Amino acid sequence: MTRVVEVEDPAARSRIAESVLRDLPEWFGIEEATRKYVDDAATLPTFAVEPDAGFLCVKQHTPTAAEVYVMGVARARHRQGIGRALVETAESWCRARGIRYLQVKTLGPSRPDEGYAATRAFYEALGFAAIEELHGLWDEGNPTLVLVKDVRRPGFSVTPVEGLPELREGDDLAGFIVERAQLEDGDVVVIAQKAVSKVEGRVVALADVEPSEQARELAGDEADPRRIQVILDEAVELVRVRPPLLIARTREGFVCGSAGVDASNAPEPETVVLLPLDSDASAARLREELRERTGAEIGVIVTDSFGRPWRAATTDVAIGAAGVTVVRDLMGERDPAGYELHATRIAVADEIAGAAQLVFGKLDRVPVAVVRGLDVRGDESAADLVIPPETDLFR
Repeated sequence: MTRVVEVEDPAARSRIAESVLRDLPEWFGIEEATRKYVDDAATLPTFAVEPDAGFLCVKQHTPTAAEVYVMGVARARHRQGIGRALVETAESWCRARGIRYLQVKTLGPSRPDEGYAATRAFYEALGFAAIEELHGLWDEGNPTLVLVKDVRRPGFSVTPVEGLPELREGDDLAGFIVERAQLEDGDVVVIAQKAVSKVEGRVVALADVEPSEQARELAGDEADPRRIQVILDEAVELVRVRPPLLIARTREGFVCGSAGVDASNAPEPETVVLLPLDSDASAARLREELRERTGAEIGVIVTDSFGRPWRAATTDVAIGAAGVTVVRDLMGERDPAGYELHATRIAVADEIAGAAQLVFGKLDRVPVAVVRGLDVRGDESAADLVIPPETDLFR
């Protein structure tokens, strides 16, 4: 993850600005202008990725508007997400101060230039809209394009994908989704684990299970020993036991009730549904199938209902993910009061899973939802949310 810091020392601000700008003569080749940027950086809020990989200065003009005054990324660090991280930090800085609009000026398209064409494309990809090309603001040979973005935090929608049939092993899940939902770039398709498990054949008929003595002992008179046996087969470790309740660690490292084995919403009586063998791989396969059919760059999250320490009820969490940011790490960031965060990691994928569960409905047989309006693109996996056993305080 790219770590952006705010540079407090005025001399350091100018030093970083000069180091980066001198490395980019195609964009900053006018000595007088470059010198002014370097001098002004000392007086402006400045954010940087160290060591001297990139920087951005913000200049506030009114209570509701500010400007990306100057930004640069060292040549060797291009295409590593540094520019995006710097702009997103500037947007957060603006929101914390009630600033609604962030603008940036760059060379206008009426003067063809390959480097600046890439700059314009970069800002447009981040949601900046070109407002006007001005002539004479800089000089006649350098037209000025003004781009603006409303940096207020956007809302988002969660839409159920209704009308899916009862799923069976080998069904075309991606096809069912595409028939019922219009997917767009940036969407996140959230799908309940049971839908994935059914299609992948992770269903066990209890009639085919012979319970062991351990299973019979744990079941007692309160549970079906065949179901207990399935749980034992799925568990790599029994973490807590209060017969017939079993809390187990699964092959993927999840700690959950019954090792994820569940009879609710099973396809037939006397069957139970297991977790996918590899939920992240399941998410990646579905994402690729949806991308092939729609051309849309989307994310996929596979969810299941988990109980949690300190809480008396369940919520859906991410057990598989592809094409999304799973954890947002705020360690090292500062809150509006200047306090540096030391241990704040937000489970973004779990939050999305919980939001989607609101439209699933446990009894409504709606196993898929589309979340739209969140910029959570990334390449992390749900495995990033698993706590290693050696650091699990509830082990």
